[in-house]
Amino acid sequence: MSSASPPYRTRIITPADLKVIAQIDRDAFEQYRRQQRQLVRPLRLRTPENMNAAIRRPYPGVVVESPPGQVVGYCFTHVWGSLGWLGTLAVDPSHQGQGLGRAVTAAGLALLRQAGCQTLALETMPESGKNIALYTRLGLEPRGLTLLFQGAVPAARSTTFEVWEGGSALREIAARLVPGLDPTPAARWLEDEEAGRTLVWQQDGVPVAFAALRHRARRPEGLQTHLTIEVAACLPEVSAQWPRLLAEMQTYAGRLHLMGLVLPVNARQMALVRATLDAGLLIVHTRVRMIAGDELGGPDDVLLLTLAM
Repeated sequence: MSSASPPYRTRIITPADLKVIAQIDRDAFEQYRRQQRQLVRPLRLRTPENMNAAIRRPYPGVVVESPPGQVVGYCFTHVWGSLGWLGTLAVDPSHQGQGLGRAVTAAGLALLRQAGCQTLALETMPESGKNIALYTRLGLEPRGLTLLFQGAVPAARSTTFEVWEGGSALREIAARLVPGLDPTPAARWLEDEEAGRTLVWQQDGVPVAFAALRHRARRPEGLQTHLTIEVAACLPEVSAQWPRLLAEMQTYAGRLHLMGLVLPVNARQMALVRATLDAGLLIVHTRVRMIAGDELGGPDDVLLLTLAM
């Protein structure tokens, strides 16, 4: 912290911070969307269920206080085994431009290192050169895009999935693609928030694929018209079955009276990108993936995850 910077300190998020974090989150993203002309009506606060589920996770994140004692920014952190990533972060609009965004981001990355994460990552808007420059200076590298697809595929007539009820299946599948990766916290968060469930597929009694699926929006006014894949993986030996699994997810969406699917695909996975386009889904949004450490899966892997929650 230079002598020209305002006095600040960073610390771990506590339950007492949730009310002010929710307000900062709403104000900062409302301002950004207005600047991008993306806002047609005022944003509402995140649901209490979403905020409470966030704080109950290990290593939930950090806040920045300026002056000390006044929370003006926050950063959620996620620990998935060897992968640690920064989720949503924001600084109150009245305190932006003072270096506090850098401070809270650096503190979030430090917390992930403290948790033992080997790969650090996040996703940000590609149009934000300021953010990309900040994250690059903090040691992350822009390594391509995450493409958000949306649409519907023909539903399967029957399904073979089971609803995950706990256990090591998700970790076992994901770790085959990225050593040490454990997306179990994503499934637990969805259940804790009562916002989604995780489906698991088995072959000969062995788990071979899963998908953590969100069916409820994080904000009260959010119209959840599609089932969102927050993380999914399919082992190489059954990757040819991925289109059928996607069709079963479409069937599951129909049971929830949702129109279709939203799924994140790493642009390095060109075979999966082409297959998703061929299935009739459209790219509706992109994010720049910033990483320090190993890549998250190979170009031929069926591994879908979004680092922007």
